[in-house]
This record gives sequence, structure tokens and C-alpha cells, in this order.
Amino acid sequence: MKVRGRDAPRRTLLECMPRHTVFAMLAHLSMPDVLSLLCADRRLRPFVNAAHFAPWRKRWHKWAHAEAAYERGVRTGDEVPGAEAALVQHYTEALAALHLARPPLQLHELLPCAARQTIVDAGAAQGFFGALLLGRTDASDAFARFDAPSAVELLCYARVFFAVLRVSRHFASGAAQRPYHQTVHALDAACAAALDAFFAPRRAPIPPGALTEEQAQLVAHPLQRDDLVCVQAYAGTGKTRCLLAFAQRRPTSRFLYITFNAATARSARAQFPANVECRTMHAVALRQVQLPEGQALGTLRPRDVVHLLRGQLPEGRRLREDARPDKLAPTSVATYVLRTLDRFLQSADTHLRAEKHVPRQLQQYTDLRPSDVAACAAALWDMICAGRTPRGAPVACPHDAYVKLLQLHGTGHAFAEYAALLLDEAQDLSACQTAILLRARGACAIVVVGDVHQKIYGFRGGSAAAFHPRVYPPSAHYQLTQSFRFGPQVASVATAILDIKTPPPWAPRAPRPRLYGTGADCVQVARSGAPLGVPHTRIYRTNALLAHDALRLAATSGTALYLQTSQAMQPAALAALLRDARTLYCGDAPLPPHSALREFAAWKELVEHVEADDGGGDSKLALVVSLAPLLGAPDFAAHVARLERCCCATPDAASIVLTTVHQAKGLEWDVVALADDFSPSFDAAAPALRPHVASLALCDEVNHMYVALTRARRHLVVPPGVHAWLIARAGLYRFRFAEKSTRAQCPLCGAHRVALVSLCEALAAASDAPAVHTAPPAFDAVQTPLGCLACIRARLGLDAEMEDFVRWIDGSGVSTTTGRLTPAALARTAKKRPAAAALGSGGAPFATTAERASVYASLLDERKLSVRRWCDARDAWLAERAAPAPPAAAPLPVPEEPMDTSL
Repeated sequence: MKVRGRDAPRRTLLECMPRHTVFAMLAHLSMPDVLSLLCADRRLRPFVNAAHFAPWRKRWHKWAHAEAAYERGVRTGDEVPGAEAALVQHYTEALAALHLARPPLQLHELLPCAARQTIVDAGAAQGFFGALLLGRTDASDAFARFDAPSAVELLCYARVFFAVLRVSRHFASGAAQRPYHQTVHALDAACAAALDAFFAPRRAPIPPGALTEEQAQLVAHPLQRDDLVCVQAYAGTGKTRCLLAFAQRRPTSRFLYITFNAATARSARAQFPANVECRTMHAVALRQVQLPEGQALGTLRPRDVVHLLRGQLPEGRRLREDARPDKLAPTSVATYVLRTLDRFLQSADTHLRAEKHVPRQLQQYTDLRPSDVAACAAALWDMICAGRTPRGAPVACPHDAYVKLLQLHGTGHAFAEYAALLLDEAQDLSACQTAILLRARGACAIVVVGDVHQKIYGFRGGSAAAFHPRVYPPSAHYQLTQSFRFGPQVASVATAILDIKTPPPWAPRAPRPRLYGTGADCVQVARSGAPLGVPHTRIYRTNALLAHDALRLAATSGTALYLQTSQAMQPAALAALLRDARTLYCGDAPLPPHSALREFAAWKELVEHVEADDGGGDSKLALVVSLAPLLGAPDFAAHVARLERCCCATPDAASIVLTTVHQAKGLEWDVVALADDFSPSFDAAAPALRPHVASLALCDEVNHMYVALTRARRHLVVPPGVHAWLIARAGLYRFRFAEKSTRAQCPLCGAHRVALVSLCEALAAASDAPAVHTAPPAFDAVQTPLGCLACIRARLGLDAEMEDFVRWIDGSGVSTTTGRLTPAALARTAKKRPAAAALGSGGAPFATTAERASVYASLLDERKLSVRRWCDARDAWLAERAAPAPPAAAPLPVPEEPMDTSL
């Protein structure tokens, strides 16, 4: 009898299964999951590498990986060794696998290809692709027509064809005038969305009061004293409720719950059990730091710094392009000193350094030397630590200063009395605060909870450093993705917006964020500027546009308004600020004794202060400067008085609630409309196949957009700036050629019982009545009939996309009278375009051109420019609906043979 040795490798569960069962299981896993499984057990490699296992899925992923590497090299100018050769090879192999004699240039060439694929029955594949290209079905319908593995393969087959078509069209002869094809882009995005939805985790209904599977996994985590548990909790996913269940499960353990602001700490004390202490970070620090005797807590203002550093402040001039340099006011120099000190206090550094802590706008706006400003900040820091000046005058201690003292002189053993620290909203902690708390690891466990995509307090030092896996390696990582605030439509938009962020350098291959919503909701687009007609909340990126809109609404409509803003921006305070701003701007009267602008002797001094502040201090001062063009108007005071009369005391009495994204964080409303002042605009996108922003500063701006749109519960209205990103990701519209109907009437010529061409969009205009849905936006949620085929032919000059669509109708065998695509028509079309077994002598344009990189770069540029063209074409079609129809043009010619596109 053969005895199995102790050192012999054990058989895995998959090895014990029949081979066909293993293949079936692998077919239902996404490719990233398959690769992760291979890393865990290499003995599965023969299954994955088998020629008959997911051939088109593997081909698509190889193509996508090769094109991403090549695109990155073209975009950045860095040569990627072998990237060009690899992409050429995959392109050539794809043409051969698709049995194409020449590079495809038209969509209808997909149907003859489908007749030769071996994934499913040829007729069934042609029927599905025909309906897909005609706009009669979505890509997700493949899973209703075929079994899941076949549907996945068929969609990947289509994605390979679309990729080859996209490249071939741009590299073909005369492609300089050929626009980026939106229909190909939209169809490819639809296939990608259908595949993502299939491979996404299935969500079981959640009984009221029960935890989700993700929450239950976190609550059940076996806690150890050296644990660092990171929890990425997306908007509305119930993170506080999850932490509450975590503490309730361990009633004999003591926890310290630490949050960002006092209001959240007060709310937590009312919810958490007695074994949890709830404090702010500043309260925790103040209990452990001993300040010099008699030192008071307080905020240092620029005038205080001028007094404390008397004789030490450097002199400088303001650099202006439109005039000679102006001498900086002492308070302006003091503002740069304060900002330098703030950046040091918020960092984890032990010493103040000019190259790291002096604001970058110092050299942009002034001729001050960074070393001089840093020396003044260091002297001010020494005074704060001593509690007094060298002359014996008292110096107040700012709140961030005693936190910094704890970071420099404290230890992690101060938290040893607790079983764990529960850090809520950890993305808002500064690097200094994070260093204090995470060095307690070992003395107690640490549970870090937050959403790195809600990091919007960078001007206060918020860094999300606790989620940096290289600096603070976690022992466990959990995600909460099921939102209870909104439904699938808002979740889909939020996921798309997060997708435009470039992954951080330390995690370039991190999985893309994905949110899931429950219930029903609706997303619309603000296009015409017309009022919504229902009570709603408007969220702004800046106080400046909020004040502009508040004055405009009060002057034009007299709408009842409520300002959900800080105390300094409440109606009475805002009106007083605006009146004082006009007084300071005109310089015709003294300011009141308690004015917020009292410390500025002239308007010039206020402007210099705002330039030096760079968002690090008082945003209401930036608001005042932004209103400069209006302050000199003779009726400005009357507009301010009208605004005071329109403002309500409670939000329930108002028709419109106005707030900023920072004030809205943590709140939610049924109907939310975003103002169009969010950045980055689509113009900031890097030219790439996947639109994205590259810089960390722009990624932080995307966070503001994400926080604002996830405040909506049932109805979200996005502005054109946000909509442009959604268009770039999935396209704006698709055309549909429907079968003849007895109820159909052409809106142009009035003909009855005709086959109509319609324009299909996913998002309706905000002027339309909202209709809530329990599924993500469908490509045909909004259908606008454009006309019969005869009328459309007369208007082909409006849109090159429509010309291609009509060419596809003519070339695919669809009956232009009935709109039907019969099997006989498909067979006739296939006979007209016989395919060669190998590539023809003409070759593939992409594989033969010598200027491949420059032509591909123009493809990326055209990809970005196409978004505006798509919007213009859509607007032109909608405007032409009511125009009288000119004489019908002749049908487009259908070539009997494929065009020779070789170079």
C-alpha cells in the first residue's frame, strides 16, 4: 500500500472536483478573481491556460493590457520597451481570430464575423448583435439569450471587434477627417457595464435592522492588540451603525471613539454604550499635553503675528502683471507666516522646513524669500511652545499647536487602557493626528473607518494618511459598499465619477471603487437652466457662487431661501458682511467696530490676504473678493436687503436650500441639484481612452464632486460640467431604428405607419418629470423620435454618427420599409462579404504605418475633443425635429466589397 508522505502537497478542493466542474466555476469568476486564485494555487494554471477556456475573454484582457501600456507611453512620451510591438501583435492576431480579410471600417461588418464565431449558434449571435447595433436591446440582454459563460464570451468577442474597429478607422486612409466614433464607444461601454454587473457580488435583500454581509464580517473580526483594521466605508453605507454594533458585541472591552468635530462626538455619546468614550481629536490631545502656566487657548490672527514678531517680519512686494509691484502690507506677510506654521503643525514632520511648509503661492504672488518666512514661522512656534515672547508678553496656543506638541513629545502607551481606538472619519485626520493615534498600535488595537474619497478638508490638513498601506500596513481591510441613502442610479453616477480618479502611486492596480444602492431613485441633467419646480437643495463648491445665486434668486424670483451655511454665513451675518464689503471697496465710510473686515485698512490689503491664504483660512473673505465686480453697483445695497427678506428661519419653510459641499457633508436631502462650479472640468482630463485626472490636487477636487452628489436620497440633478465626465465615460446617445408600427408617425413629414429612427439617452433633462427607478440608468431611458428614414437621409450633414448609422442599416440587410432584420437578409449580407482565411495582401493599417505613435496620439486627442461634438450634434438633432423636411436624398451606396484600406 502506498503511504502518502507528510511533506506531499495536499490536494485542494478544486483538484478533487471533476474537470468540467472546475471549468464551470472558473467561467463564473471575473478575470481579476481568476488571477488572484492563480496566485493562491498555481496548480490551477493548466485549467486557465487551456485553449478552450474563455479564449475571447483572455484575448480581450491581453489587448486591454497591451493598449494601456502603449497609451501610457504615447501620452507621457516615455518609451515602454516592447509595448508597441506587443500591441501590433495583438491587433494582427485579433484580425485573424475575427476572420477579417481587411481592417474593419463599419459596424455592420460585425454581422459577418458573428456568422463565423463558434461561441453560440451563428444565427442567434447575428440576431443579438443585429438588435444591439440597431439600438433595440442592451448588451445585458446577452445573459437572457444565452447561458452565462457563452454570454461573457460573446460580449468579449464584441469588445475585441470594437477595439479593432476603433483603431482601424483612425489609422485608415483619410482618417484625419474621421471623428471618434461615439456609437462604437457607447456599445463598448455597454458591454463593459454588462460584464461588470454580471461579475459583481450578488446582493441579497437585507431585513430591517439586520447587518449587511460586509458589516457582519467587520463586526465579527477577532480583535488583537496589535491589529490595525482599515475600513473603506462609502457614502451612506452605515459606518456609524457598524461601529455601534462592533462595540455592542464586546460589552466588557473599553473603546475610545475619536471623531473630527464636536457635533459628531456629541451625537455619538447619545448612541454608543457606556463602554465607549467619545471625544474629538483635540479633546484627546488636550488631556495629555501640559501647557505653560497661564497660557490661554486661542487663534492667532495676522495682526497678532505683526505684534508678536515686531521688527522680524521681512518686507516684500506683490508681483502683478498688470502694474508695477506694490509693497505688501505687514498683515499680508503675517498671513504667509501663519500658513507656513499651519502646514508644519498639520504635518508629521519634526522640524519646520522652508522647502516643504512655505505655501507655494508665496513665490507666485510675491518676491518674499521662503527662508525668511520660514524663519519667522519657526520663531513664532518657539514663542507658542514657551507661552510668551522673549519680552515676556503672553502668546496664545492655537488648537493645532497642542496636538503637534503631543505628536512631538507623547507616546502610544497613553492609550493602553483601551481595547481599541475607533477612528471615525479618518480621512479628515491630518498627518500629525494620524501619527499620534497609529503609534498606539500594540498598546491597543486600532480600527480606522472612513472614506478616502470624502477627503475634502485638505486645507485643514486632512490627508487620509491612515489608509496609506505602505506607511501603515493594515492587518485586515474591509469595505462597506452597500449604501442605504440612495438607489442604484445615484450609485451608478457616483461610481462613474470616482472612476475618473487616477489610482494612488502606491496602489496603481487597486480595484476600481463600486457602490451599490437600494430602493428607487432618479438622476437628471440640468441643461436649460429652468427651475426644477420642486423644493430642493442646491450644493455649491464655493461660497462665492452661492452668494451670487442667492442675490440673483432674491432679485429675480423672490424665492423663499434657506442658507445651510456656517454661522458666519447666516442671512444676517452675510448681509452685514456684504454691506461692510461695499464700504471697504468704496472706502467712503469707516467700518463698524465688530466687522469681520475691521482688521483690513484697505481693499488692497484684503486682496493680498486672500492670495496668501490659499484656502487655508476664512472662505468668507474669498467670497468678498469674488464679489468685487458687483460691490460698486448703486443698487447693491437694495439687492442685499431683498436677500434678507427672502431668507427663511428654517429649511422646511424654504423652496430652495443653499449650501456648500463642506456644510453638506454628513447630511442628506430627497432632492439635490449640484451647482456648476465643481472642478475639475472635463477640459482638465488627460487625453486618454479612459478619461481621468492625474494630479493629486484634481483628484481631491473629484472628492468634492462625489461628496455633493451622494447627498441625494431620491432625486439628483447633475450640472453640465459633471455630465461631461459621464458622457466621456459611456457616450451621450445611441440611435435606434425601430420596426414599423401602426402608432408610429414621423415628426418631420407626418407619415404614418413607418419605421422611425430615434435618439436614445440614459439621463433625462431636469425640466422633465422625474421618474424613479430601481436599476441603474438604461441607455434608452429617454427616447426622442427623430424621423423616418427618408427624412433622416435628408439631414445626414448634421451628424457623422447618423451617416454611419444609416450606412450600417443599408449594409446590414435591414428592411428600410419594415425595419426588420430577417435571417434571410443576414444570409444575403454574409454572402456579399466573403472572408479570407488569412490577412489579405493589403495588411493592417495599424501594423504597417511608420508614424504609429503620432497617429495614436491624435486618436487620444480626438477622443477628448469628441465630447463637445457629441453634445452639439445631439442639440442639433433636437432642434431639427420641428424643421420642415427638405426633399429626400438618395440612399447611401452600399459597397459590394469591403474597401481597400491598406496604406
